[in-house]
Amino acid sequence: MTVTDPPELPPTDADDAVPIELPPMSAAEEAPAAAWAREDGLIIPDITLIRRIGSGSYGEVWLAQTITGALRAVKVVWREDFEQEKTFRREFEGIEQFEPISRGHPGLVNILHVGWNEQRGFYYYVMELGDDAVHGTKMDVGTYEPRTLSTDFKRHGRLNLDFCKQTGIFLADALGYMHSYGLTHRDIKPSNIIFVAGVSKLADIGLVAMQGERAFVGTDGFVPPEGPGTFAADVYSLGKVLYEISSGNDRMEFPAVPDDLTAQEWVFWREWNAVICKACAPDEKKRYATAADFATDLHHVGVPRPVPLYKRLARGLVQVAVLSVLCGSVLAMLKREKSWRYLVQAPDATKLTPNELAKMKMPNAGKLWINSAGMKFTWRGDKHIAERPVNLDLFSRFLNDTSQPFEGEVVTIPAKTGPPDPVVVVPQPDARGFCEWLTTQDRNAHALTDDFEYKWQPDPGVKSSAGARLAWTSLRLEVVKRHFGSVEINSTPDGAEVFQGSTLLGITPLNLDRVRVGDFSAQVHLQGYKRELLNGKIKEGGALKLSTQLKATGAVVFGTRWRNSLDIEMVPVGNILIAATETRRQDFAIFLRQMPWSNVPTVDLAKEPRAPMTFVNRAEGVTFCHWLTDIERARGLIEEGQVYRLPTDDEWSMAAGLLRERGESPAERNLRVGGIFVWGYTWPPSPVIGNFWDSLPEEKAPRRDGIPGFKDGFPEVAPVGSFPPDDRNLYDLAGNVWEWIEDNFGGADAKNARLGVVRGGSWRTKERTELMASFRKPLPAAAKTDDIGFRIVLSPVGVYARDGD
Repeated sequence: MTVTDPPELPPTDADDAVPIELPPMSAAEEAPAAAWAREDGLIIPDITLIRRIGSGSYGEVWLAQTITGALRAVKVVWREDFEQEKTFRREFEGIEQFEPISRGHPGLVNILHVGWNEQRGFYYYVMELGDDAVHGTKMDVGTYEPRTLSTDFKRHGRLNLDFCKQTGIFLADALGYMHSYGLTHRDIKPSNIIFVAGVSKLADIGLVAMQGERAFVGTDGFVPPEGPGTFAADVYSLGKVLYEISSGNDRMEFPAVPDDLTAQEWVFWREWNAVICKACAPDEKKRYATAADFATDLHHVGVPRPVPLYKRLARGLVQVAVLSVLCGSVLAMLKREKSWRYLVQAPDATKLTPNELAKMKMPNAGKLWINSAGMKFTWRGDKHIAERPVNLDLFSRFLNDTSQPFEGEVVTIPAKTGPPDPVVVVPQPDARGFCEWLTTQDRNAHALTDDFEYKWQPDPGVKSSAGARLAWTSLRLEVVKRHFGSVEINSTPDGAEVFQGSTLLGITPLNLDRVRVGDFSAQVHLQGYKRELLNGKIKEGGALKLSTQLKATGAVVFGTRWRNSLDIEMVPVGNILIAATETRRQDFAIFLRQMPWSNVPTVDLAKEPRAPMTFVNRAEGVTFCHWLTDIERARGLIEEGQVYRLPTDDEWSMAAGLLRERGESPAERNLRVGGIFVWGYTWPPSPVIGNFWDSLPEEKAPRRDGIPGFKDGFPEVAPVGSFPPDDRNLYDLAGNVWEWIEDNFGGADAKNARLGVVRGGSWRTKERTELMASFRKPLPAAAKTDDIGFRIVLSPVGVYARDGD
């Protein structure tokens, strides 16, 4: 059933509401109306439901936002979707049992809250939100689609075998953790495996139940022949998932082999296929008994094993002609073998806890370790050190992943067997970048925790002809432990941004956990206050506390009213600040004293200094804005990325109280909205509204044909602020003088398209049409008259009043 959005209804007052009798619904309308009846008014405490992102037989998943602004996934399960009450309550019991353990393993989706609405007949649970299928952790709520193994598979087809292996190990380990608490998943499939910050997790846990719950649920092809509800059944489902993503085939084609395997992949596939076939054996008794067994065998796939002694002897008998030489060789080999062969005791997975199994993948003191790239590390002293320097093949993977060009030298060194090994000698910045990349690779593969990272040392065995001269280095990797402390940053006032370089760390008061030991510095910045640099030293396990008393600079703070250096009040309108008044003669006089002007306006600047500046064209208004920008940047009142300018056409409309108007240019928007004036909806205006063309006695001025009955008391321009402001403290948007905007008139008429535009009317305006808020008057941009002035705005570069402009 497809459910569409219900129509919006006008708000009503509950006390005055009158019942409305509606005609009966048709059969076609009844089903969707019923669906909306249950979802109408759906309320989750402290959660805002944004939109539905998934639905099925057992509930629907919503994209949601908490009161702190964090995005979450919320699943709502309705009682009416179940035939029996006991089934509904059994599913709730599964969530109830899973919630306490969900945060105990990184491979399980975290359940953050569980709730029940007995009256409405549903329960819900709040989960962490998966990454976006396209944009990762950068999410757009309008287009968000969760990243799952299914979306990865659809976008890329057959997935990388090493990725499949590491994913399989991690999910099998998570499954074993669930099983250790007696819980089964019952619906493992690619679309139910999400990624959170790049980490794969078992999700959609709505069907979790205790071992032995055999109600037939799940998805065809992923459910074993005997049905779901056992540990072995979950193993079967996970095996089918790994088969699909690694082969590129549908689960129903199992066990068909993909036909596009490379020669190198064939070697891996033989071992991989044997493990998957055992996991997906139709006979439950031939399957892995536990997920831990499955994880152990997956871990061994593709890992080189020591060649048994009997095979080495057999090959030797074929190749050696003289028995005495053969015996001597064998004895020498056996003697030497003790010095180089690593004997690793195979763990008994049935006796290991999930945490112990997880530790097997990590570097452990005193033991040989193999990382996700197949490099061997031996324990020397107090750290793991690579047996071989970094070779060209692995370094090429780093360059491809990071789209970097190659600079360096390739040097061959002898290998124990086979041809010489080509290793790299590279610039030190590239060596650091490689270590950071490989650290991330191993963390994503769950082979390293955040407590460890890679460092490098030059390998003395690699002789480079250019390395010393160019400060290049070979790379012998080490796994070193990272040491952390914490940092607490406070400012007065709080709400300041804390930066390291260009990276925003957060807003004060700020607590940072797991910060690396050593020197720490950060910049604290709050609009209207001087930037402060804080420094300190973090000790292992210690807490560094930094605080600062910010010093006010008088600089601009967007979102609040502010007076600039000319004592012009700037008022917030959307994302910008707009001048409360038109630019005055006294403001322009300061500009002319500092910027000698060849074409001095024909205005007595000393007479009525608070009157609006007139006889200025658009270019002169723009030049005034550039001058004021330079002056206030030099004084530290505005920042480098902030500018004064003329308002855009849409910004002037927004200041005048208009909604966004239809049309791409002032010409197209002109008079598209009727009946609205800056002061409201009535005509004619009252005398206290503004300065327009009024009817005056003949001895005052020879004009008796103004607005009938209107008298404002000013025969010409009035000092700014002579009439009351609007509710945002803006003066004279209507009347006094026309105001330049920065747009051209535009439109289809080529003759008028390049004309300038003025808005708002003046003391000469009497026509009702010209005083409408949506009226635009086209004029040559060079026009200068006694009733045209301008108003300024201040904004960050490229930012406009309305969001999205």
